[in-house]
Amino acid sequence: MAVSELTLKEALRLALERSPQWLREVDAAVAAPDWVALSLADLRPGDILLLNASECTPSILQEAHRQNAVVVVSIGKPNALGSDLPLPVAFTEEKVDKRALQKRLLAVLINARAATIERGAHIHAQLAQLEAEGRGLEGLVQAMAEMTARGVILQDKRGGILAHHPSTTLAAIWQDILAQFSELRPLPEAFLDRKRVGSQPTIHCQELGGGLSCLIAPVVVGEVARGYLSIVGVQGEFDSLDYLVAEQGGLVLAIEMARNKAIRETEKRLKGDLLNALLQEILTPRDARLWLQTMGLNPQQAHVALRFMWDTPAAPSRRRLETIINGEISQRGLRAIVHPMGSEVICFCPLGNETARPQEAISLAEAILRQAHREYPQAVVRCGIGTPALEVGEWRVSFSRAGQALDMARRLNEKSPLYYPDLSVYRLLLQLEHSPELMAFQEEILGNLLATENPQELLNTLEAFFAHNGNLSQTAEALYIHRNTLVYRLERIAAITNIDLDKPENRLAVQLALHIYRMTRPLEER
Repeated sequence: MAVSELTLKEALRLALERSPQWLREVDAAVAAPDWVALSLADLRPGDILLLNASECTPSILQEAHRQNAVVVVSIGKPNALGSDLPLPVAFTEEKVDKRALQKRLLAVLINARAATIERGAHIHAQLAQLEAEGRGLEGLVQAMAEMTARGVILQDKRGGILAHHPSTTLAAIWQDILAQFSELRPLPEAFLDRKRVGSQPTIHCQELGGGLSCLIAPVVVGEVARGYLSIVGVQGEFDSLDYLVAEQGGLVLAIEMARNKAIRETEKRLKGDLLNALLQEILTPRDARLWLQTMGLNPQQAHVALRFMWDTPAAPSRRRLETIINGEISQRGLRAIVHPMGSEVICFCPLGNETARPQEAISLAEAILRQAHREYPQAVVRCGIGTPALEVGEWRVSFSRAGQALDMARRLNEKSPLYYPDLSVYRLLLQLEHSPELMAFQEEILGNLLATENPQELLNTLEAFFAHNGNLSQTAEALYIHRNTLVYRLERIAAITNIDLDKPENRLAVQLALHIYRMTRPLEER
């Protein structure tokens, strides 16, 4: 960068630890001068005048204006200056010696390129120190927001917001900005291939609307973009400092995200080992409670098992399903155990006080299925939910019942999570599934109907009839047919099956036979 390219505002931002605050702003296009004076006696026209806050008085400002100073920079906020200032005034709350700050400013003015490189290294060192101190993603993002006086947002690879911090100027509209980022706005075309951008990381400027724009830098771990860092500000105001913070911030955030990932993977393995031990009943209750406590889980808290699997030919990988599940759990701040097992992904979700029906776990499962459909519209995920386990010894029961619910979700082509108690009569039929009497009963009730050509229309009519408790008007409306058409179909069914549907015991028998048919018919016919 040549000195002539450097503006005054940019020079001040590069030289100061944090962006200066302005009592009266300078024009953004004003070029950087070539000298910094420490007193009126040394001041020449076009210079920066650097003062301590105690020296920054109205009379000094008037004299600086008379001598054509381009700006006054105060170390500390000056008092009692009023609002009618004769020239631009900025101040920094950084605690620094006046001569030391003069040297830093002159280094920027005399050799902007070297000063930029040095400032980049300094930014990296500052952020790396915060990372080493365990400040986490939130602490790093806040530090970057303070360095740039811009809003900062960190997203994961799917666009989920991991951390954010507003600037003072954007605080009033920050929630609107976050909502825009949460809607997975299109990334720059160069960022669509995470592996390509990981091997050649670049920083892009993107318009947001409303006079705002953002600098987007990929956060690269292992030559793959694992997240995106955005610095948000007023369109056209980004400068060298913003690019430096985006560049160096992305590097340090990559280290923190890699460390977090390693910790998560270790915790995941330990939780998987714990889950296997619990399900195989190789731990004593005391050992199980101690292990749960060590993992940061509450052994006194009720949990419920959720079991997920893809149910589609050429389905996405189990790993992708596990990632979707972990993402939804992370967004809700739950300390759940997630573990792959065969073709399934198992989750034990903690419950609150409401254990009669685990609505929080059901809502989580619904959100996971919605997210899977958004990412893979052609694929289907099934979910079975067990009964709440009030103590560690009941986890195995919850796991087993979740498996039965998952099995029935596949058989019944159920698109929503299936909660074990909602299986109703299927719980009994599952126990009798391999009994010859079960199929004999179905054949006796529905055999003639199933033997007719294209029986599905009549079967659907029966299911709708029972779903609406025999109400003809509601059944006809649900089937989008005339009431007379419905009556004709019911009469035809009665003639084929030789069953009088007006008798309650016959209705029960037909309903049971329909349940058996739905449960036992081949998967390809569902």
